[in-house]
Amino acid sequence: MREHRRTSALLGICILLLGLAGPSVPAAAAEKDKISVGVALPPHATGGHGPQKLDLAFCSQLLCVIPFEVARAKGFFAEEGLDVQLIYMKGGPPAVQALQTRSVDFIGTTMDLVVRSTAGGKPIVMVASTARLPFFALVVAPGEASRITRPEHLVGKKVGVGNLGATDHLLVQLLLRKSGIDPEKVSFVALGPNTLQTLLVGQVEAAMVQEPALTLASRKGARVLVNFMDQHQAQTVLGGQYQFMGLITRPDVIASNPSLVQRMSNAIVKANRFISKEPGPTIAGLIPESLLVGGDPALLGEILDQFKGHLYPADGRIQSEDVARVVEAQRSSGLLPAAGGFDLSLLFTNEFIERSR
Repeated sequence: MREHRRTSALLGICILLLGLAGPSVPAAAAEKDKISVGVALPPHATGGHGPQKLDLAFCSQLLCVIPFEVARAKGFFAEEGLDVQLIYMKGGPPAVQALQTRSVDFIGTTMDLVVRSTAGGKPIVMVASTARLPFFALVVAPGEASRITRPEHLVGKKVGVGNLGATDHLLVQLLLRKSGIDPEKVSFVALGPNTLQTLLVGQVEAAMVQEPALTLASRKGARVLVNFMDQHQAQTVLGGQYQFMGLITRPDVIASNPSLVQRMSNAIVKANRFISKEPGPTIAGLIPESLLVGGDPALLGEILDQFKGHLYPADGRIQSEDVARVVEAQRSSGLLPAAGGFDLSLLFTNEFIERSR
């Protein structure tokens, strides 16, 4: 009975926490989400002589929130003279939209969206890394675990992703191409937040899942085909790391208020360093109960101990070769032109990280 309750809670949190690959929503919906969490102050509001108040919007996927919640809970934002309100968005695209429309000056989302926004003529810049690998694993449904053991076995099968064209979809396509398989021979199904349930009941033969869905699916007998959260597997499959999450702003913010960008970067680096040194249960204890996996900090602690060393860079540095793999994935999927160069320096900068104390 206890295990049944825990499984039900895990399923509930998987449904509620929409992943990075979630579908975009209109601007009005994004603004509604923002208001619903009680944002009352505009960006740059200083609150007199007190800490500078500002909003930071990001997707609400479980592993995504860790550096930002640690920076809040440990007072790293406050040490930099900042009062930061964390705004949970339904996926990365609404956060980018909020940044582009100047509703916020900082967001936490994926390098894939930085590339896409900049290529579309709306440049945004990552100034600190909070994840150097994607929060995804390609998992085979329990009923197919004995039959699908290699990528080539996915030919003719249905593979679930959060949304077509999102990071998880790009990664599977890249995996297939590197395995000599035409992605057109695989049926991709956009499942949104229903990925886990659809996988467990066998409506798709495989799917890209995040945590806690990975843990739950594994307990139910699913086979992990490729875990992109593991550095060794990422090296084998992708040729190295794949710059994923980070602190992002606009070029005009960097130009007009470099001191603010520096202070935000300082706080994120402090959080990254804390994560690298502390055990998973200690970190899990800083996360709001509403975000915990099934309300169970012990389970989140186990997940963090397993993956934090792979995912979170202690120094916050962004590597150009890791960004290049993101561009490669988009090119190979046709989201970027195959010909012509792409100036990686438009996408990120380490100047603030290098000065972080």
